Amino acid sequence: MRKLTKTILLLLTVIGFASCEKVLDVDLPEGVNGIVFEGYIENGQFPYVIISRSSNYFDPIQTAADAIINSLVDADSVFVEYDGNRVELPQICLSDLTPEQQEQALELLGFESFPPGLDLCINANLGMVGELGKTYTLRAYVEGQLYSATTTIGSQIMFDSLWYKDETPLGDSLGSIWVTLSDPPATTEYYYVWTENLTQNRGMFPIDGGPSFGDRLFEGETIDFNIWQGSNLANDNGDGEEYWWFREGDTVVVKLGTIDRGVYDFWESVDAASNLNPFSSPTPVFSNFDNGGRGVWAGYATTLDTFVCTLTQ
Repeated sequence: MRKLTKTILLLLTVIGFASCEKVLDVDLPEGVNGIVFEGYIENGQFPYVIISRSSNYFDPIQTAADAIINSLVDADSVFVEYDGNRVELPQICLSDLTPEQQEQALELLGFESFPPGLDLCINANLGMVGELGKTYTLRAYVEGQLYSATTTIGSQIMFDSLWYKDETPLGDSLGSIWVTLSDPPATTEYYYVWTENLTQNRGMFPIDGGPSFGDRLFEGETIDFNIWQGSNLANDNGDGEEYWWFREGDTVVVKLGTIDRGVYDFWESVDAASNLNPFSSPTPVFSNFDNGGRGVWAGYATTLDTFVCTLTQ
């Protein structure tokens, strides 16, 4: 039985300046052991999936890299099925790739670098690319168990326009990018947004403040809204609030993706769960996998806009 020990210092001002120490024994629930999938397929990009095992929140770890490596699981086999085709996703490790391929793979996975001496392995097929309008089913055999999930790469939607606005009163040229989006009528759409700051050498990451959203409140309408820098907290350089703003003169790639309802539900539940502390009431994270699998198999129909942050009068 796990126990959490806290030291509480009580200042007793009524009867004198004294303090006492109290030890609280809190019974922590055992973590649920399960297989977790993080898989993606995007138009023009090869599919890949990372397979790992969930761990208890309170289990000790040495480093983040060690935690990642120790949680990875080798699948028996992984396939993607679509239009009557069945394509294998073999295991590929960083050590199998050229330095250039390693750099591309790390950027795709959201790492700026990876500790030397540690190898990272995923299931991927570099010869296959996602296509618009296709439905893809991922089937993975892990430790003798079959897990499957289905996703769709839908239709592309582009921002109508983008512009830069100085949002701070300090005259320091910090601001956000504003966009205009025309939502298609008579259909329900779900969106996901990333940015890549070429000037600041920041990779393609989901925007801060909620990268996924649906059109429930603006279906068929044209709306304006602003976006902040895409972020990867593992690579936060400690610049404080400036980390989230763009600067005048930045060249930024803005990526807009459409996603299906299952992918949207997953990201919304992840966002809700990530805003809680470990002592809050548990918030379930949605998964589009069957048979007890956790995580997501996500299809994205994406478009790219390259934009220079220039103030307009």
